[in-house]
Amino acid sequence: MSTHNYKNHKIKPVPAKTPHIPNNVFGALVGVLNGPLSDADNNHVFIPVRVAAGTTAGVYKIAFNVESNAAPKAAEYYVLDEAVQDKDFPKEGFSTSAHLSYKELGLKQTKFKTIQNGMLRTIVHSSVQMAQIISAYGFTFPGGGLHDIHYNNGEKAGSGHANRPGKDGALALYFHDAGGRPTRRWIFIKFQTQAL
Repeated sequence: MSTHNYKNHKIKPVPAKTPHIPNNVFGALVGVLNGPLSDADNNHVFIPVRVAAGTTAGVYKIAFNVESNAAPKAAEYYVLDEAVQDKDFPKEGFSTSAHLSYKELGLKQTKFKTIQNGMLRTIVHSSVQMAQIISAYGFTFPGGGLHDIHYNNGEKAGSGHANRPGKDGALALYFHDAGGRPTRRWIFIKFQTQAL
């Protein structure tokens, strides 16, 4: 098995084994990019992520919404860059003890923009390509995947989707900016029908 150079560190690729994680549980996945992104459908960007070691080692697939098929179709997003320290970069792995709440983070409806002309897809592609560490909050699906990486609350009665307090989804991408400063970029998404 060959090695490749990533950010001046030699990394030996991990065999594409399916991780042993429970199905349909909320958690946080932290790993590194493990191949090209896929735009296999109109709604998602699929991001392959690997966890190199530990009990949750393996290759995962993150299914991140960049559009919505459901009427009225418009989805909304917010990108937040914040300064962090190198020690804030998380360790690889998958944890079911995660908690994420848009409201607790202080997110407001006025910060969200309607997705137009594939803009969020472009942002996700460029952000993931520069990320040194990729973290995703969402729900597991069979085969080592994570989805529902969006706001999971604010649903009106009869919407058919449950409200899940403390289990909102998002991408958090860790990298060093052009000036070498450690940065965390959050990508949040919600649907037009959800009240924040």
